[in-house]
Amino acid sequence: MLRSFAALGKKYVYKMAIDEVKMEILKRVYILFALSLLPVSVSFGQVESFIFQGVDRQYRIHNEQAASEGTAPVVVHLHGLRNRERMEKGRETLDLIGWKPLEETAVKNGFVLVQPAAYWGQWNLFTGLDNTRLDNGEEFDDIGYVFGVVDKLIREGLADRKRIYVSGISDGATMLVRLLCHPDSPFAAAVHLVGSMPESYQQDCNPARPTPFMAIAGTTDRILFYDGRIYPYGRSLSIPELMEFWRLKHGCTGQAYELLPDRDPDDSSRVVSITWNGCTIDGAVKQLRVEGGGHAVPGFNPVPDSRRERWGGHNRDIESAVEVWKFVNKFTMSL
Repeated sequence: MLRSFAALGKKYVYKMAIDEVKMEILKRVYILFALSLLPVSVSFGQVESFIFQGVDRQYRIHNEQAASEGTAPVVVHLHGLRNRERMEKGRETLDLIGWKPLEETAVKNGFVLVQPAAYWGQWNLFTGLDNTRLDNGEEFDDIGYVFGVVDKLIREGLADRKRIYVSGISDGATMLVRLLCHPDSPFAAAVHLVGSMPESYQQDCNPARPTPFMAIAGTTDRILFYDGRIYPYGRSLSIPELMEFWRLKHGCTGQAYELLPDRDPDDSSRVVSITWNGCTIDGAVKQLRVEGGGHAVPGFNPVPDSRRERWGGHNRDIESAVEVWKFVNKFTMSL
């Protein structure tokens, strides 16, 4: 039985007075009623916040109307590295952390999308990173913050506790691994997008249950290298090592390969789907290997040449946001 996050101890506690909860729920009732009168094809997002570690921590929520008649599936999406100055200027809307394809996918498929914001634009992946401390020197507790967002969604009657999922891009994907390794992780499935996993995470990865895990990674990524790399903070695993780590967690015994259709022959890349079998949970480990793909998630939207030059090849054979939902939607958590 998944215990309430309110019982995790002072570090991971999120407290809200009963009157505040009632006012929040009442506010949402009015918002959901208003949204129900508008066309369902329109995507809405708003900024919410709560006090954590003495500061106002914000997150962006989309398609809240999916929970208008009861709890709904929730995808928590973690953004990549952002510039501190731009984050400060954009706190009112948090447009800087949005991922439009996933917002559109949420509306089409009836789930709530929540996008937490790293306070200074950078997740606290480990001790010593820039922009991961409060003004008083205390490190940001981003695990506690994200768990607090989830707890808040449960308290407000939005989230189906059995169907809370997580995805992350780049540094957000690395942060995702930290969350999954925590023994009180609330996530039923996860998707890791063009990210990495520090080697040091392995020794402290003690989840109460293995989480179904999919990775989308480009073989020519020049930012977070597919084959791993030694950084100032230590070595990051290669993507094959990352997949082996989760294969062992799930006890998988074999794998199957499929070359996906070449939807755009001009993008100089192909996608290979690798699904592990014999796992304790059927279909729980999967990789979409983007041959010739760079540090960019595959998607149908056109990409300017300047971005290709910076981030590398951009595959247009699949839409990553759709693949996120297709994967996580297969799993529920046993409470």
